[in-house]
Amino acid sequence: MSTTDDLTRKRVVESEEFGYWVELPSGLEASPKPLKTHLDERNFSSTQNKKYQYGLTVDPVRIQHLSDFGTPEQVAARVVTAEVNRDGVTSVTLVTDPTEDPTTGAYLLNYLSQGKRGLKHFVTSTIVQNGKLYVLTAQVLEEDYSRPAMEQEIMEAARSFRVRSIP
Repeated sequence: MSTTDDLTRKRVVESEEFGYWVELPSGLEASPKPLKTHLDERNFSSTQNKKYQYGLTVDPVRIQHLSDFGTPEQVAARVVTAEVNRDGVTSVTLVTDPTEDPTTGAYLLNYLSQGKRGLKHFVTSTIVQNGKLYVLTAQVLEEDYSRPAMEQEIMEAARSFRVRSIP
């Protein structure tokens, strides 16, 4: 994995091994998890706001396309169900209708999760390619997401997420 900051103050995170690439906001630092639970996992936290985080995960799957798992709406329903069943989560609400990027096939989900640790805003970009499930997740407290610059920053990162074909 490599990371660089460019002149537009974006941090490019990429993995040659797993073939993903994403432009994250500058001001993030790697925050490794003590226990690896995915084939590949990268976590980043804001140096200014520890409750503002990004995670990248890669896991093997049997399907070849995300549409084999369902439509964006069906996948969103499964994510909401899984999230609401997490310990400490009391409710989950989709903020916008899920969408599919016509170029990458990524499903973009935007939802709120209410729990013991407050009201968090999540944006995910999910891609299936090369027999793997790639997920980029951004999370931040809702009060921070509601600032227009934060929303724009997160949506730009989610839309920049790419996976190349690996032979």
